Amino acid sequence: MIKNIFTLNALDFSWILLMIITSANALVAETAEPSLAITAIICCSIAYKGRRIMDYFMELNHANETIQFFMRSYFHVFPALIFLTDLFSEELASLTTI
Repeated sequence: MIKNIFTLNALDFSWILLMIITSANALVAETAEPSLAITAIICCSIAYKGRRIMDYFMELNHANETIQFFMRSYFHVFPALIFLTDLFSEELASLTTI
């Protein structure tokens, strides 16, 4: 019996989705004018991609709840820090000048 080579499982679908999101982020980063809205979109996609990688590629959705909590926090805290850095960039620049 011939196996259908065009059948996608959840891992294949996740990989394709991550590639599409990454390509869209690269396109936006190269073409869009810098703005807070663009930063928010990129940060949300970073958080989503991190969670997807954690669940489907690292298979941490079956891990200890403490490990899950810290990994999920990592994928939500760092995009939030990126957004806050962009939001308060003027203030941060003034704090770091001599």
